[in-house]
Amino acid sequence: MFRSFLWLICFGMSFSSFAQEVVGNHGTQTMNPDVSIIFDGVAGWWQHRPLSLAGDDPNLEGTSTTHGGGLTLQEAEISFSSIIDPYLRGDLFLTIPNGEGLEVEEGFITTTTLPLDLQIKAGKFRSNLGRQNGQHLHMQDFVRRPLLNQNFLGVDGLSAPGVQLSWLSPLPFYSVLALEAFAVKQSEDTDAPVQTFGGGGRDDVTMTATWKNFFELDESRSLGLGFNFAQGRSSTAIDPTTLIRPVGYGQKTKLYGADLYFKYKPANTAQSYTSVAWQTEYFQRHFDGDDTIAGQNDGGLYTQVVCQFARRWYVGARIDFLGIPKSQFVLPSQRYSSSLTFAATEFSRFRIYGEDEVVTANDYPQISPLSSMAVLLQFEVSYGVHGAHPF
Repeated sequence: MFRSFLWLICFGMSFSSFAQEVVGNHGTQTMNPDVSIIFDGVAGWWQHRPLSLAGDDPNLEGTSTTHGGGLTLQEAEISFSSIIDPYLRGDLFLTIPNGEGLEVEEGFITTTTLPLDLQIKAGKFRSNLGRQNGQHLHMQDFVRRPLLNQNFLGVDGLSAPGVQLSWLSPLPFYSVLALEAFAVKQSEDTDAPVQTFGGGGRDDVTMTATWKNFFELDESRSLGLGFNFAQGRSSTAIDPTTLIRPVGYGQKTKLYGADLYFKYKPANTAQSYTSVAWQTEYFQRHFDGDDTIAGQNDGGLYTQVVCQFARRWYVGARIDFLGIPKSQFVLPSQRYSSSLTFAATEFSRFRIYGEDEVVTANDYPQISPLSSMAVLLQFEVSYGVHGAHPF
């Protein structure tokens, strides 16, 4: 009898595990999406409020002449991802930047089985332009995004309702061509720079074309190379006192860019955790002229290097330039940034970040001070099942 009792217990436990595996895991996982939550908190100080902030930059208050500092929840991200059926995948990313309201950062569906290596993405999503624009905050190597983000692609980057058609070419290396169409919302921030896109009427759709290539040079070295183009109409916010849009609204614009990514990481990581990643992007923008304004060109770039020197330690440096060439719509400036990151695990990391942003005095003598320094400490933690992002 004792043996029979033990046998029944073992059989019951085995059947329970089997039922949970078949019904619980598979059934539940099929009906419920993968869910993850990511928090980015920042503490720090800056000499004065930066001239412009990206949408997910930390906001430590202050003014153009007084310092700011303290603590802020830079961003909280909640993601939901799931295979819908054999033909579609769905992704939704909600964010709360600086603890101020819930936003849909991205929400889109993607096809999985189109012929001829074609793929369609539709919804609200980040454009494929460049390398940095498509990355979420937790993928960044620095606390703040490059200057060209808010000055050329939009305060939140180029992210809007739209559709994308991409094609994986049959070349012997990874090569993808993509066409996108976006309905970009007009700018509402009177302090933001003139936005490249979002102006005009409902039929003024922003169009982009990108060509992404990836080369595996050998077991230790890889190279990414991209070419980017976009066109639309410029957007600026209405002056709340005069209800008049400033000069630069509704001009036809074109954006040309290229991005480069090189990474060196020895194949034998058991003996060395050393790696080096170099990334750079350049965008040049053209404004068409009309009766009120002459045609203009401006541009910006950044270049950064991130080195891993121990199993959990990374050090990085970045230089940003705006106004190459310059126009009346961009503030010529430079930013020098550095970071030291301790990645405790894949789910948590600490980062010390410092920067010095310098405005060219000869171009804007009314701005004071001409240099602004900042020191920030960022803590990031993630939990739940978070799908892989594009390389």
